Amino acid sequence: MSSNIAACLVPVTILVLFYLVLFPNNFTHLQSALAPCDGGTKNGIVVDVDTPPADDGVDFRMFFGIVTRADFYERRSLLRMAYALQPRPRRAVIDVRFVICSLEKEEDAVLVSLEIITHNDVLVLNCTENMNDGKTYEYFSSLPRLFPGAEAYDYAGKIDDDTYYRLDALADTLRTKARRDMWHGFLNPCHIDPEWQYMSGMGYIVSWDVAEWVAATPELRDDHEGMEDEAFGRWMRKGGKGRNKYGEEPRMYDYLDAGMRDGVNCFRHELVADTVAVHKLKDRHKWARTLRFFNATQGLKPSKMYHVDLTPKI
Repeated sequence: MSSNIAACLVPVTILVLFYLVLFPNNFTHLQSALAPCDGGTKNGIVVDVDTPPADDGVDFRMFFGIVTRADFYERRSLLRMAYALQPRPRRAVIDVRFVICSLEKEEDAVLVSLEIITHNDVLVLNCTENMNDGKTYEYFSSLPRLFPGAEAYDYAGKIDDDTYYRLDALADTLRTKARRDMWHGFLNPCHIDPEWQYMSGMGYIVSWDVAEWVAATPELRDDHEGMEDEAFGRWMRKGGKGRNKYGEEPRMYDYLDAGMRDGVNCFRHELVADTVAVHKLKDRHKWARTLRFFNATQGLKPSKMYHVDLTPKI
């Protein structure tokens, strides 16, 4: 033990003497930089004693798959910023990823590869790009193969690329939900027998065992008549799945555009503070108003380098 202490003290003593000769006025800086030889490391990695203690574990982990197309580069760029600027959800791991089909075009193969190198957030499925012809099956069935055993998540989300989720609000509502046989989203259509309702395609989340069931049921591959969210609801009814079904309305809804003839209805209303998700953000203007409403721009600091007027334009 004494030889180990001596081995540690010799280089430290030399460093102190060297530092005092070169920088006689900065001794306090040196004191703050030094850590105990035997108490400041763990498995060879320096422990930062000023870092707050890590959160006591997480309540759940979710693969948050945003379904989009290879050529929607601007949309992915916007979504990356929108989610990166959100506060980290408490006690939850939500991995935001983009889900696209095979890269058929030369430019997509190159440019998406650059995205993957830069951001590492793209999942490329083995399918031809489609909306209602099997992409949903390919997505859910691929997840258990990609993340088997200990790598499995608790939940898998299938999210539209014109939907903005507030991840902290989502985490809070999922925290109390079932971990198995679970289906969460916006129940659609409104005001019909819940037995026949399905989750709107704006975004829905299932427990991981449901994704495993999809992967283990290959006959679902060809059962995609109608819209994809209707087809998924049909799968769930046939398989007796999703018995823990949670509708998040009115905290999930379509964006209300002042120019819409129909106005407020059972699935569309004005932005509200306790929102979980807003859908139908089809253009930059809707995205801008939504992100401003939820204070995404609050990190913009005053600077002589720019003047930005964030006042809404009527």
